[in-house]
Amino acid sequence: MRLPRLLPATALAALLPLAGCIEEDDCGCYYEPVPELATILVEVYDPVTNFVWEDVGVRVVSAWQEWANATYANPVVSYELTDQYGEAFFDSYDLAVANVGFKEDGHGRAVIGPWEDVDDAIVTLEVYAPGFVPVFVNVAISWDQPRVFVAVPFN
Repeated sequence: MRLPRLLPATALAALLPLAGCIEEDDCGCYYEPVPELATILVEVYDPVTNFVWEDVGVRVVSAWQEWANATYANPVVSYELTDQYGEAFFDSYDLAVANVGFKEDGHGRAVIGPWEDVDDAIVTLEVYAPGFVPVFVNVAISWDQPRVFVAVPFN
């Protein structure tokens, strides 16, 4: 009795990526796009001296979310203070806790999805220090640029 001939290993390996494929790139490779963690690194500096500001408050005020075509306001007024380098960092947990409409992964982290109707957000930040006029800045986050750095002039 003759056993049926199995596919060669190279043919089998070529078929495996097709099992759960969603999209094809320019090379003909198949992949399933995944959501990206959203983060914002803010540097606050004095445009006159070019020095950075330490202990200046930065907070997430609101975010426009493409998935809902709506703006969500942060219900809590809480500032992150800039460090000795003039930086305040909002990681994906911080953005999720701000409750400004980001979709979240299974770990409670803010994500930006790869699909057309969920791949963009605009986060409004406030930079504040006593005795200064607050500065508001809009920061665009997208699936192809989920980790954003923004330098904010403040004086």
